[in-house]
Amino acid sequence: MMDRILNNKWSIRILALVLAAILFTSVNTDNKNSGGTFQTTTQNDTEVVQNVPVEVYYDKKNLYVSGLPETVSVTISGPRSIVQNTKAQQDFKVYADLRNASIGEQNTKLKIKNLSNRLKATISPQTVKVNVQEKVTKKFSVDAELSSSAIASGYKAGNIKISPGKVSVTGAKDTIEEIAYVKANVDDNKKHKDDFEAEATVSAFDRNLNKLDVEISPQKVNVKVPVNKVGKSVPLKLKAEGNLPDNISIQSMTTDQDEVVVVGDDDVLKGIDQITVNVPVSSLTADTVKEVKIPVPSGAKAVQPSSIEVRIKTAKKSSGDENSSNESGNGNEDAEENHSTGNTNEQNDSGQENNEEDTESSKTLSGHTISTQSLPANLTATLISPANGKVNLTLHGKSSLLNGLNSSNVSITTNLANATVGRYSTMIEVGGIPRGVTYSLSTSTAVFTVEEKNEE
Repeated sequence: MMDRILNNKWSIRILALVLAAILFTSVNTDNKNSGGTFQTTTQNDTEVVQNVPVEVYYDKKNLYVSGLPETVSVTISGPRSIVQNTKAQQDFKVYADLRNASIGEQNTKLKIKNLSNRLKATISPQTVKVNVQEKVTKKFSVDAELSSSAIASGYKAGNIKISPGKVSVTGAKDTIEEIAYVKANVDDNKKHKDDFEAEATVSAFDRNLNKLDVEISPQKVNVKVPVNKVGKSVPLKLKAEGNLPDNISIQSMTTDQDEVVVVGDDDVLKGIDQITVNVPVSSLTADTVKEVKIPVPSGAKAVQPSSIEVRIKTAKKSSGDENSSNESGNGNEDAEENHSTGNTNEQNDSGQENNEEDTESSKTLSGHTISTQSLPANLTATLISPANGKVNLTLHGKSSLLNGLNSSNVSITTNLANATVGRYSTMIEVGGIPRGVTYSLSTSTAVFTVEEKNEE
């Protein structure tokens, strides 16, 4: 039966027509289901890949390259699936080819490799300025740099030990020649009162303390810091200085700093049990906060801190209070017992004592030059703070003692016996002050740049 149908040409024609109709119906249905259009395009995408490392190819044995960024951003665009996969894998590389570069500064174009040829890429930055120099390695001694809050007030660091004491610094020849300081920075704010040990990162700087682009080995060193007490803690006594306006009275004077540390020799410190701080009150009109310098006791080297903030609480007097106050000398004697005011009007009660030689007074020696002492012979020191090399010295005491004091018989010095290469700070010392006279300085610390002498 089937053979008869296949051998009949009309039967074959009819069968072909039926199959064509079925195929047409199937294709037409697919087109309707897809909205009548064919999906023949692939969607594109753009992504930014951040922090792509930069590789550099050059003669690493003999040359040193600086100026290249550690990472760059790369924008890639193309078929979505490839873009997303590339961003996830980050299997491409950004590089600078300096194998044929000449010595000196030059611009170089960053390139990219191992990226699909179906993607487009843009590097940011595309071009960078690099410096290609002869490679030099040199050993440098390391100095420790302590943060200002590493040591507690009234204490100081002793002879700091660094291990290893020298490091190898590798870099461009011209950069190595710029190195003025190699420092191990001890970033510690624990206000130590006892010996401590820390790991510190080493960096190299030029004369202007700009950090230099070099390689240091080892990058970290061990720092042992001995801590020694340098002073004696003594309480403060607040005393009002000057005549208050008639309609103002002081209720209290307070400060958060109840004690200060006095720095000096042991025999001097034994005789210091309290420091009286004179607080100017003559211009008071209302509650206020004053910053007041703390006088340095006679024979001592310094006080820490050098000034305090005093909070003064006042009150308005009534007419009756004013009369009563005038009869009792403004009531300052009682106030002093409460650490509020001083007995400032006793001299006015006597009427005649202001001009006598035992009157308490003050005297300022302005622009006194700082001299240096005991600097080791192999070092040179340049004073960088105070910038002009001068300080103002204010003396407090009886007029009879102050009258004979001037810049010729009062010395202001710094002791550099323990100076080390680098940035070195030391206390400013005052000499020639008679007993019974106290003083304060416009700044209590001098800062030097210390260098080794050129043996040539």
